[in-house]
Parts: sequence; structure tokens; C-alpha cells
Amino acid sequence: MWQDVGERRYHQFCGVAKALDLVGERWTLLLVRDLLLGGRRFSDLQEAMPGLTPNLLSQRLRQMTERGLIEKQQLDPPRGTTVYVLTELGHELEPVVLALGRFGSNFMTAPGPDDRVDPRWAMVSLKRRYQGCPRRWRVQLEVGPLAFSLKLGDERLHVVDGRAHEADLVVGGQRPGWGMLLSGRGSAQELLASGQLHHRGPARAMTDFVRAFALKP
Repeated sequence: MWQDVGERRYHQFCGVAKALDLVGERWTLLLVRDLLLGGRRFSDLQEAMPGLTPNLLSQRLRQMTERGLIEKQQLDPPRGTTVYVLTELGHELEPVVLALGRFGSNFMTAPGPDDRVDPRWAMVSLKRRYQGCPRRWRVQLEVGPLAFSLKLGDERLHVVDGRAHEADLVVGGQRPGWGMLLSGRGSAQELLASGQLHHRGPARAMTDFVRAFALKP
């Protein structure tokens, strides 16, 4: 059980205040966001957030571990490395992160010159944009060299880092093409016709994918 070890606290008997006691420090919810797609190494998290110093990252991870939000796992060979993963309690923050993303999207126009862009964050945004799907499909999305595995057909979207096992549908392209599709500046049909995106699999699966996220057909 987490104990107060001197951090700033609100000292209010209120669920919102208690939640902020646990996750209100800078970077904490962004670390949760980056763990929603699966385990990440210390170096992965540091690379994703260059403004977060190694010492502060170590401190945040230690605090989150003490509070039961994350835990360390050792991957099997050949990788055999240690990663941080969300616990069951940590996963309860997913709706909070998605709600913040939905609110923040109202203020997003174009990235600033100093803004970092990461395809993984777009994959997290798909969780809140998911409209459901009438059929079950395993989908692999390829953004440049990165791959993500999605399962459509459940009430909630399942998306993780890595390639899908026996994917029904593969959709790939570079960041500009994906940016146009996800921002609504380009339609799936136009981007596929121009070669900015490509797909392999049943036409029905592609149609369901587009509808599942209310993208331009």
C-alpha cells in the first residue's frame, strides 16, 4: 500500500484530490499513456520524453511502483530485458487518459516546431475514437518501421505494440499518409489510390476499419 513519503498532498477528503495525490505530478499520466500499449523499457520511456531527465524518470517510476500503478517484468529470451508494465490498478487510469486526450484534441491544430510527434500516441488516440465493429478482425497497422496490432469487434478496442498474429487486414504507410487519414484531411480511398497508404486483406475488413474510427472513406 502506498504511504505518504513527503510529497505534496492536497489533504482533502475527496476522490479527485486523492487521485491527484497519486497521479498529479508532472509526467505521471504521460507515462501511463505510454504504457497503455504494452511494456516499455526505461530507455524507451526516456527516448519518448526528452524533456524528462533520467533522474526524474527514475523517481516517477519508483513512485508509480510504490503506489501500485506499475510493476517490472522480465521478458523471455532472446530479448531478456526488463520492462515496466501497468498493473490492474494502473489500467484503471485508461479512461482518464482517454478523456484528457478527447478534451485536449479540441486545442490541437498543427505540431509546433518543438513538438515531438510519436505514432504510438496516435494509436492510443484510436482507443477513444473507436466506434465499434460488427465483425471481428485482426488488424496490423504499419507506420513506417513500426507495427501495431488491433483487435476489432469487441466493445473496447484492443491495441498493442508489435505485429498481429495472422492478421486479417494489414494497412501500411508512412507518417504523412497516416497523418492525413487520422486528421480527416484525406480519405482512405484517395490515400490508397495515390499510394500514400496500402492495404492487404478483404475489402470488407478495410471498410469496417474505416467505419470503426469514423475516418473518411
